[in-house]
Amino acid sequence: MLIVLFLCLLLFSGCSCDIEGDPKAFRVLSYNVQNLFDARLDGGEYPEYQDPKVWTDRFYRMRLDTLSKVLLSDKLSFPDVIVLQEVEGLSVVEDLLSRYLGRKGYRWYAVAKGSDAAIAVAVISRHPIASTAVHGAEGIRPVLEAIIATEAGDVCLFALHAKSQIGDGQALRLSLAKVVARASYERPGSAVLLCGDFNENPTSIWDSPSTQPALVDMSHPEAGRYQMAGSLGLVGSRTALAPSLYYCAYLDEGWKGSAPGSCSWDGLWHRYDQILANGKLFDGMGWEYESFSIENLPSLCSSDGRPFAWNVRTMQGISDHFPVLMTLRRR
Repeated sequence: MLIVLFLCLLLFSGCSCDIEGDPKAFRVLSYNVQNLFDARLDGGEYPEYQDPKVWTDRFYRMRLDTLSKVLLSDKLSFPDVIVLQEVEGLSVVEDLLSRYLGRKGYRWYAVAKGSDAAIAVAVISRHPIASTAVHGAEGIRPVLEAIIATEAGDVCLFALHAKSQIGDGQALRLSLAKVVARASYERPGSAVLLCGDFNENPTSIWDSPSTQPALVDMSHPEAGRYQMAGSLGLVGSRTALAPSLYYCAYLDEGWKGSAPGSCSWDGLWHRYDQILANGKLFDGMGWEYESFSIENLPSLCSSDGRPFAWNVRTMQGISDHFPVLMTLRRR
């Protein structure tokens, strides 16, 4: 049985907020922050973070400070919700809020982590989190569901981090897709966003058509068969949306990104970091999809334009992923 650590708390209920947000806009940022561990040795950390003489509180605070400057950059327009992957757990999220984000109105948060896992997913919000749930299956990282309450209606977020491409993780990525598909199916009348590092390109079926992907481009001839077998069905056009299908901006011929992908491995760009929207966000009522972007801010880029990856040996860098941002607008 999958056991998870799960918390949803109210922080700084009496603090003031100095952000004047656009009440007609709702922004969600998803960011894989690459192995953000605190300096307390709990035993589950990756080996390179287990030596207290190497990984110290000073370096931990440095990474928190760097991350907070990214998240609070005015170029990101102070997202309403921040979804993080690869934070160690509750303590990191609480430190981030108590030292930096709390004063900007980020008061609600939830964290989900496997009992034997090194890293967690988190949702941080400037709006109340009305309810939460954790979904899982054997071998996969937990999927965190959070219902965000806004004046224009609730937004249901699923925060996830799929198994990496290192080794044979395809079965686990597919298992996670099935979990998300089942859980989101229970929210048929809700505005739903699937947020996180899927560790799979939305066009992967075109590269390996004989292998069932976790994400399937519905324009592929075999897409219907794979979607019926549990893959998440993606479309690039709002007119192609149907129940159980999700809009993926990367598949939209009209979408233009500021970078070829959100991360880069072995010299190749990938679009692993995604925010997928269901049809409720295209029905002309309440919150509606407006835009999706890869946020390759200059401070996040190395000299070649790729993500300035964190290097624990040199204690330099930020993350090997760019954050992605989706904006919804109230009509």
